[in-house]
Amino acid sequence: MSHVVVTDHLLHELVTGSHAEGTTCLAVAAAIEHDDRTLLISMIDDDFETVWQLPSDLVLPGETLLQGLVRMVNITIGLGIADVTGYAGHHDRLAEGEVIRTFVFTVAVDDPERICRWANIGHRWTSEPITACSILGDIEGHPKRGATPLGRLIGPTTSHQLSAALRAGANGLLCAEAAVELLVKQYSWLNRHDFVSAFIHRLDPTDQDPTDIASVDWVEALTALDDGRLPCSSGERQLLQIAGSLAEGIPVDLRGAITSLDSTNTGLVARAVCHAAGHRQ
Repeated sequence: MSHVVVTDHLLHELVTGSHAEGTTCLAVAAAIEHDDRTLLISMIDDDFETVWQLPSDLVLPGETLLQGLVRMVNITIGLGIADVTGYAGHHDRLAEGEVIRTFVFTVAVDDPERICRWANIGHRWTSEPITACSILGDIEGHPKRGATPLGRLIGPTTSHQLSAALRAGANGLLCAEAAVELLVKQYSWLNRHDFVSAFIHRLDPTDQDPTDIASVDWVEALTALDDGRLPCSSGERQLLQIAGSLAEGIPVDLRGAITSLDSTNTGLVARAVCHAAGHRQ
């Protein structure tokens, strides 16, 4: 599993970026790796079916992400974390009308085989790639009731490459550039597999043009948003609508779109409008 180094700055950005988008319900999951395999534990869902998932839990009020991670691993499976080796990405899901964002960290534990000596915890070590299924517990085909996946696990390297490709595709078109920057700076949409896979089209580099170029199908994306096929927070909805209006001239109720934006997202919209008008900052 690819990951990036965990720093205080990264942890701060993960939390503040989520809050700026209106996502305040945060969770952590631990990808405990041992001998090129990852630990899954068994849980019982609402239908009394066994599901296999990464150890995970909500971050409690007053806890940092790392404090929640250490508590969860210790209490849930009785293991002690020796080192947090990296950040692997996040996954959003919709549960009872609220978006829950789960941050996945790769960790090393003091004695990984200790769990094999615990009779009260069902577990297995898997070599399967870790995706949203592993987090949400539907590896065996029994998704948790009330938890609607909003996308696969998206890592930071992938979203960075995608941002560069979108910028290349919009190069020279002020309104398109402004719309792309809204998506890039808002962060959430480019880290959702359901959005990226369905509404972003990429042109493979060639020998004549080695640039990786991508574009957004704004019309289809906003149609899916209106149809309820892209469940999201109100802030995410408003930013996507404004971006689509800048890029393609799709009508948007500006008063309705900006009245509940927080200061961070309002600033992003203001800078995008200035850019689209040719006032570069």
